[in-house]
Amino acid sequence: MPTRRWILVCALVVMACAGVALAEAGIPGPDGVIHACRKIDGGRLRAVASTSHCRASERRLKWGVQGPAGAVGATGAQGPVGPQGPAGRGIESFEDLEGLGCTLGANSGTIEIDFDVATGAAQIRCVVPAGPPALVRINEFSTGVEGALTDEFVEIVNAGATSVDLSGWKLVYRSAAGTSDVSLGTLPDGTMLAAGAFLLFGGSGYAGAHPADRSFSTSIASTGGGIGLRDAAGILADSVAWGTATNAFVEGTVATAPTIAAAPGKSDGRHPDGHDTDVNSADFAEGDPTPGGAN
Repeated sequence: MPTRRWILVCALVVMACAGVALAEAGIPGPDGVIHACRKIDGGRLRAVASTSHCRASERRLKWGVQGPAGAVGATGAQGPVGPQGPAGRGIESFEDLEGLGCTLGANSGTIEIDFDVATGAAQIRCVVPAGPPALVRINEFSTGVEGALTDEFVEIVNAGATSVDLSGWKLVYRSAAGTSDVSLGTLPDGTMLAAGAFLLFGGSGYAGAHPADRSFSTSIASTGGGIGLRDAAGILADSVAWGTATNAFVEGTVATAPTIAAAPGKSDGRHPDGHDTDVNSADFAEGDPTPGGAN
């Protein structure tokens, strides 16, 4: 029998016979490791609580040492699909459509169904809550000047006969074919616009003579886009689209995109101020910009 194997067998026999003594000495330790010292000359083995107790003439030995964790194996195949859950209630009758959400242009509403008792015919409609009278309107806009496309603005006007509370109203923008709003600014609580007065939103590079009341950082496209004005409830109060726009802010047909010209550039505006036929091409005409003032 090789010497090393003989020594290990003898060591195990000695430790098995001295189990009580090992337990009293705290062997093995809390981590389950057995420490021992083997005399280099002769191979005599003794168990110790820690190999730090080994002498210079002894070699340190350990049993039960836990090695490092192995690498994580590959993920196994996906298990079988579980049983299908119970079906939801779903639409069980035509009447269940009543009250579901719907979209009309850029506004959200609910479905209403009307029945003709005599014939059984049904009429389904998307009903949007009534918005405010279209007295506050987008009156003029510019998409920038030559060499400075962020020198742009949007002007709104109160075309009514009384002051209007614009708290929470939002000016929003959509790209030419956009289907969602990008906010250009929300008016703070207490914002009042007197009859016939203007409120001016200026772009990040706006450099007009009339100071802007509010500013926006999103640049509006010069070739085509749309601007909408929503009240505090999110109802679209007015909109205009120009150039290549096909979005929901088009009223009738699009307005001509204002020319990008040397400062002060060109703008599209209503003539006279606030005039609205709900046809962008008829309501807006290109001219010299008059931000914050009458067109």
